[in-house]
Amino acid sequence: MLLYFKQLSFTLAVAVLGATLLIACGSSTSSGPGTKSASTPPHTASVTIPQGQDLFTPFILAVQPNTMVTWQNNDTVSHTIMTTWDQSTFLNPQAFSLRAAAGQKASFTFTKPGLYDYFDNTRAKWVDADQRVKANTGVPNFPLAMEGVIWVQGHMSGLPTSANNVIPKGKDEFTTDFIAINQGGTVFWHNSDTDKHFVAVVYGWSVPINPADIGPYQIKGTEAAPPTGATIAIPFTTPGLYYYYYCSAHADVNVTWHRAQAHKDASEAPIPMEGFVLVFGS
Repeated sequence: MLLYFKQLSFTLAVAVLGATLLIACGSSTSSGPGTKSASTPPHTASVTIPQGQDLFTPFILAVQPNTMVTWQNNDTVSHTIMTTWDQSTFLNPQAFSLRAAAGQKASFTFTKPGLYDYFDNTRAKWVDADQRVKANTGVPNFPLAMEGVIWVQGHMSGLPTSANNVIPKGKDEFTTDFIAINQGGTVFWHNSDTDKHFVAVVYGWSVPINPADIGPYQIKGTEAAPPTGATIAIPFTTPGLYYYYYCSAHADVNVTWHRAQAHKDASEAPIPMEGFVLVFGS
């Protein structure tokens, strides 16, 4: 009888130990609150669509690769979330198109580093001639468009050490909206317009957005620097994403949303005279 009870105790101990090992090794099929399953991305981030604003906030979001970004629609109507048709080796490397119903969410997992320019095509439109997003007349924050930028940080190969951007004659805009260069590189801005223009960062952002000041820099036009206008060279020694605009005459900063907004008399209004320079660090 004593031998029987010893054998029974040993059997029960083995069973308990086996169950403990199975749980410790992750064999359980259920997970409690806050527990990540094997398919859950290691990073998460969120963008909000405020009620009655027709905007994405924050306008610029910096995340790591393999991040699931969730758009929370707090509005009373549904919204579309889709990348623009502008694409390059670093711009919109993963196209997406989502729809968030009123009061609901939509999510997308970003695995490829680069910049993503997206908008709501029910509240704004893509202008092929300018390669820009333009706000629909009558939206609550006009001239601000329902547009957003996501920067997925990570290694990108093949970026140049320098890039050129031009201000065309008769247009209050930069020819190229998005530029990417390696750390230590230089961007050259040439002004082919008649009047002078400036380059300055949009204030209100913190590292890694606008990690260093790049202005204001004045670029003389053809009137002050005949016959073809002037060029300025700005070196970028600090990695990060630089969000800049032309200040005072054709655009200013909306201090609520920390975005450049076009003046009504600017030639491309309501499209703002703004741009982005991504500087990739070694």
